[in-house]
Amino acid sequence: MTTRPFSITAAETEKGKRLDKALTLHISGFSRSVLQKAIEAGQITVNGKKTEKDYALKIGDVVSGVLELPEEPSIEPDPLVPFTVVHDAPGFAVIDKPAGVVVHPSYTHKKGTLVNGLVARWPEIKGVGEHSFRPGIVHRLDKETSGLMVVAKTDEMFHWLKKQFKEHKVAKKYVALVFGAMKQTEGEITAPIGREGTKQVTVFGSTKRSMGKDEKSRNAATGFKVLGLYAHFTLVEATPKTGRMHQIRVHFKHIGHPLVGDKKYAPARLLRLFPLKRQFLHASNLSFALSDGKQVSFASSLPTDLEKALTVIKVH
Repeated sequence: MTTRPFSITAAETEKGKRLDKALTLHISGFSRSVLQKAIEAGQITVNGKKTEKDYALKIGDVVSGVLELPEEPSIEPDPLVPFTVVHDAPGFAVIDKPAGVVVHPSYTHKKGTLVNGLVARWPEIKGVGEHSFRPGIVHRLDKETSGLMVVAKTDEMFHWLKKQFKEHKVAKKYVALVFGAMKQTEGEITAPIGREGTKQVTVFGSTKRSMGKDEKSRNAATGFKVLGLYAHFTLVEATPKTGRMHQIRVHFKHIGHPLVGDKKYAPARLLRLFPLKRQFLHASNLSFALSDGKQVSFASSLPTDLEKALTVIKVH
């Protein structure tokens, strides 16, 4: 295992900053969560002593340690990665991603991702885009979310699609099953979203713990329409107007209707009512314009596991 020793002396610019956050500015190639674990394990010390990740740095503090360099993620072709090709065009492809598949490699998911499967199917996408680990990827779905994605096969199409997403010109619809009976049949959820801590993404101001002064929230809006009401559940069509991390999941939690199967945002007492292996969220519709002005639209039916879940609640 290759290691990287380091030593940093805190200057005026680091004064008062959390140790873990300050380290992310000085040490590349390591996520904040990885650095936090190293602090907790005593691999990173301040003035030679073990400390906490939220330690407030003082001018002159010497932060030092030895970090184990993680194995590089791989984009080696893997034809065993499951996905369905919905549309295959010269510059792009639309695919249907199953739940359980991570979109691209990272230091925590080094192989077996959708990208590894895409490279096996279309070797020409290597080098397309802005990041070597994410060739052709212009947007993402969570690991346990299934459904439609568009993948760029050329740099020209990559930049065109990125522009469409940035300008909110790509129309996306999702089907979700949420806990509780929603009283409003149609509407829009508007609430800013920001990070709290290292993992949990929450609606700003919706928890008792205040976000840190250097944490930022961003405006977010999600349209919704009720598709069906069941005992204790509501089937909804969700239309994100912005593209924040976990937006649909966070917004429905915010209004008191977390997604069925969402182990991150739904409380345990609700999850026990209807145990589902993954969140009930499927990217069902995708529509965008090509560079010649032609509008293209694609649709995807609910996968078998979600159809079965609906059958169960209909019976009960």
